[in-house]
Amino acid sequence: MSEGEGTLVDKSESSSFEDLAAAAAHEIEEAKLAEAAASKDKSEETKTDEWQDVLGSGALLKKIIKLGDESKGLRPHRSDICRISYEVKIKDTDHIVEKRDQVKIYLGDNEILQGLDLAVTLMYKGEECLLQMAPRFGFGENGLKPGESLGLVGELDAPKYEGPVIGPDTWLDARVELHDWDEEPDHETVSIAERMEIGVRRRARGNWWYGRGEAQLAVQLYRRALDALDESEGGITDPTPTGDLAPTSDALQALLDERLRVHNNMAAAQLKAGAYEAALQAVTRVLSCQPKNAKALYRKSRILSAMGRNSEALEAARAAAAAAPEDSGTRKELQRCEQRATRDRSVERRLAKRMLGNPAQPKNGGEPDKKPSRAKMLMWGSLLLSLLVGVASVLVYRYKIQAH
Repeated sequence: MSEGEGTLVDKSESSSFEDLAAAAAHEIEEAKLAEAAASKDKSEETKTDEWQDVLGSGALLKKIIKLGDESKGLRPHRSDICRISYEVKIKDTDHIVEKRDQVKIYLGDNEILQGLDLAVTLMYKGEECLLQMAPRFGFGENGLKPGESLGLVGELDAPKYEGPVIGPDTWLDARVELHDWDEEPDHETVSIAERMEIGVRRRARGNWWYGRGEAQLAVQLYRRALDALDESEGGITDPTPTGDLAPTSDALQALLDERLRVHNNMAAAQLKAGAYEAALQAVTRVLSCQPKNAKALYRKSRILSAMGRNSEALEAARAAAAAAPEDSGTRKELQRCEQRATRDRSVERRLAKRMLGNPAQPKNGGEPDKKPSRAKMLMWGSLLLSLLVGVASVLVYRYKIQAH
């Protein structure tokens, strides 16, 4: 943080930093109730012939083109594993942005575009619908440019977008089909390999959101990744007093490494979102297991600087530069911290002089006079002239006495 910036606000406890999908849950539930009440007296033909304003704001419209199984009134809930097919186009064009068939998603994790994610919660098994999505439920203010990653869920190296530019005002059309769903299993019952797969895919999607400047959505994915990568009884343990971890199997060690990678990424996203305390906690977890992790040390320095803890930031920056001396980022961070420390020392010296005073300086704070002032010269001149006049008078008086 440079001098002159305003007071920093730590958003670690901010309600706006909570799971964003949860923030829309109330609206979705209201939409479900409204839809249920409106569909009581409608025929099947009517149901498939009208656009529904899902959130009541006109930003997400849904139209059923194939009815699903409504006999049991069951719909998927957040965290359920849904199998869907979808196609996304630029509104009123034939330009396909994304197309996936029989893809598995964790509902509510924003593994797909937010408009699709919200719409699936309103669908029945076997239902197919059309959507019209405002930009905020698609690619947001950043839009999407040719050559940028699509960030498709389940793919670490997602394909690049090849269509026309999607701007911040671009609406999208979509076609979605919900095939079926299952409840998310307890992670303790899932194999290490499956937990690793889940954690990696969520981290990859979180990275995609982070790269688009959506730090809060990234944090949501990182948190969900940690749910899958969390340690299990008899598995990963805390570091020993020496800082080393107790021996584990290769699979558990890989799981631990992935957890630390997620914590590191989450610290960066929390820093970007202004949640400094939470970011510091995340990076501290990494350093408790890997004290010389250069990336974690670098981020710790950035976090502490943002919190105004400059001396601690300098210490972390020095450790980061020692751990990765060839890395330009750590070197630049160390230079910034050293320059900030120099400025801080200069400010402290000036404040100390003001508070304690400087005996070498006059009390009035000005510089000592190098030459007599004009007033002083006139005063001394007058005194000297008076003295000379007095001496001359005495001499004249004595001369007259002697003459007589």
